[in-house]
Amino acid sequence: MQKTLNNIFDLDELKKIKLNEDDEQLKRIMKDYLTDIKLLSNMEDKQIEDTLADSTELNIGTPEFEFYKENLTYIKQSYFIEVKEEDTKRIDKETLKELKLDELTDFANYNGDSGLEINQEKINEVVNDKREEKEKWKDYNVIGTVSSLIGIEEINMEYISNLSEYIAFVSKLDPAENYVSRGQKDCTYDLLPSLHRRHEKDYEIHADKYENEFKQKIIYYDREIKGKSNEELRAEGQHFGLPTEYLDFTEAHLISLLFAIEDYKYTEQHSIVYFIDSFTYNFDTVSLREKLIDYSDPTVVESVRRYSSRSYFIKLGNSNERIHFQKGCFLKVSTQDKDEFKGKLTKYGKAVLINKTSKKEILKELFNLGITFENIYPDKDNVVKSIRFHYEEMQRGNN
Repeated sequence: MQKTLNNIFDLDELKKIKLNEDDEQLKRIMKDYLTDIKLLSNMEDKQIEDTLADSTELNIGTPEFEFYKENLTYIKQSYFIEVKEEDTKRIDKETLKELKLDELTDFANYNGDSGLEINQEKINEVVNDKREEKEKWKDYNVIGTVSSLIGIEEINMEYISNLSEYIAFVSKLDPAENYVSRGQKDCTYDLLPSLHRRHEKDYEIHADKYENEFKQKIIYYDREIKGKSNEELRAEGQHFGLPTEYLDFTEAHLISLLFAIEDYKYTEQHSIVYFIDSFTYNFDTVSLREKLIDYSDPTVVESVRRYSSRSYFIKLGNSNERIHFQKGCFLKVSTQDKDEFKGKLTKYGKAVLINKTSKKEILKELFNLGITFENIYPDKDNVVKSIRFHYEEMQRGNN
């Protein structure tokens, strides 16, 4: 590639002329070196820097080198803008196939007495909307897009495609021991407890109904349930799908990654792992210097009762097998501070986005480290699920 690009990487003009201040020279270079610029547009910034260093006598870091590199970057950006402008004038067949009739006409006011009106202006409008949506999810925009959705600043987010990048992010958490994490298969899903997802109000009323019914019926299946506290019963129900005010987290960040990508065939959207500084969160909320408030201790539960209108992170000991194997903990979300708790999650949070096309390969990497489905779901179903993934996706792929 370097040999092909020697022309654009060894132009005297680019050592002297500031292209962002000289449109005429920019247009000339864009025209004369179009083939080279097309190749340049596919290069990462680091590749551009390395190729420039190899192709010239300029030294990295010097003002002359930075001047030339800025010109190359500006050419690349100008090419993208020019291509985008051309694309907006043309509608390809594949895009037309994606259009739906209800997107192009006003069904709400259609009474069946007259023909449907679809004009070129409406088609262009819908096509441009779709293009803008696709552009938002391009690799170079995805962090900004998700940041605007979840509220966590871009500087506190990473977009990864392999396990080593994930581990590198975790290693930079400071201090790492303060953080808990949670994996979700879709980065656009709201960070809410199941009770809040299912109901828009009267949370406490709904919670009481769910939990009372659970307490009455679970006794027939688990005699040991009698000795458990209300908090332990709630956690037990949570792990079997009972809507509660608890939001699952874990202290084991590889487990969070596994949760995020276990449905590896779901490729409609990128996955996400949230990292929350629960120590600082709890100190801000209930003035306790505890990463996780111990809800298996009745005296501790009583001491924080006055904070019932606030949300905070708790642990319940090894109240069931899943909590034990998953190193599970919870954010106990108060029904009275739904908006406030979300603000604090973004304030004390970081996030890793997992490329949707990389989920299966990262899952293979986890399996190679011994992190499998049966590690988080210790039952026969998930032993079989782990065996099937290992044989069907890992061994077969190597045969």
